[in-house]
Amino acid sequence: MLIKFEMNEIKKSISLRYLDDNYLSFLGKFRELEITPDIIIFGYETALKENQHLHENYYEISEKAWVIGRTGQDDEWFLDKSKNNILFYDHNQGEYFNINRFLDMKINFENFLKMAFVYQKLEEELDIHEELNEVEQDQFKKLVNSINEGLYERYPFKYF
Repeated sequence: MLIKFEMNEIKKSISLRYLDDNYLSFLGKFRELEITPDIIIFGYETALKENQHLHENYYEISEKAWVIGRTGQDDEWFLDKSKNNILFYDHNQGEYFNINRFLDMKINFENFLKMAFVYQKLEEELDIHEELNEVEQDQFKKLVNSINEGLYERYPFKYF
């Protein structure tokens, strides 16, 4: 199909030549992974199925973006095929009519994973303490923004 497994690594086909190497490595090594309820990254089989659906129903979007996962609320995470940036799509917008309606997170897949695990730690902390004080909140925001300037503000889900 679009991707081939070879010794547990995914080899890029012509149609995937622009996708992030770190993402393809992840896809070849891991099954579906829920890092937080808002960041669920598809495994190989689901990614193929979801992207085939995207290609069949939203060809123009499928030429520009590759769906990599979703949230527990059915919003979706994508890789921009030209910039290899992570994109977010809020399902409340309805059908995918225009790539400009996607939120550009301005980070690559590696930084997306870093951000995801920072939010995972926050979720764990909130499970224990239920809320953070103002100093802890500021430290968290600075940590997220250390991955990429303004990332905390771009993240589509607000914790505080």
